[in-house]
Amino acid sequence: MLLDYSARFAHLWSEELDVDMRSVISLLVAVLVGYSLSIGINSTISAATLVGFGIEVSLSDRLDMIAKEWVGLGTIYLPLYLVLHAVCFWLLGRVLRGAVLTTVVARASYAGIGAMSLMAFYLTFDAVMGSGGVVVASTRTTAGLLAHGATGAVSGFLFQWLSTAPGQTH
Repeated sequence: MLLDYSARFAHLWSEELDVDMRSVISLLVAVLVGYSLSIGINSTISAATLVGFGIEVSLSDRLDMIAKEWVGLGTIYLPLYLVLHAVCFWLLGRVLRGAVLTTVVARASYAGIGAMSLMAFYLTFDAVMGSGGVVVASTRTTAGLLAHGATGAVSGFLFQWLSTAPGQTH
């Protein structure tokens, strides 16, 4: 029995499918890394607040906080991050299509749109829900908002880096 279906069905595999799968996998990895960094930042700020109140927070407590926040906020924020980044990266890709860019400029563009998209998301969420409705408490401060924006920049950079084929400049 033949296990290599591409030999029998040449139309099932194509260069376009390879590019699309690379983009999907790159998006998933970028979102998961950015979301994990975002949760790490939020947990660290929450632990620092507890320490400021005089409560001792051990390493196992911190790791437990990260795990619980990752799962607990994942049902809300992970799909939102995925949709937000998918739309923003797709739109930027459409805008940059055909443009001759260096690798540095392309990666900086994706990092910038990743950062701006998350900052706009948090600011919009805050405007709609008010500061009491912010689920990610660390975004209430300017430093926390910028830190979460940086996680969006990491996501954008990773997406562009992973989705670009070796030898391709943009």
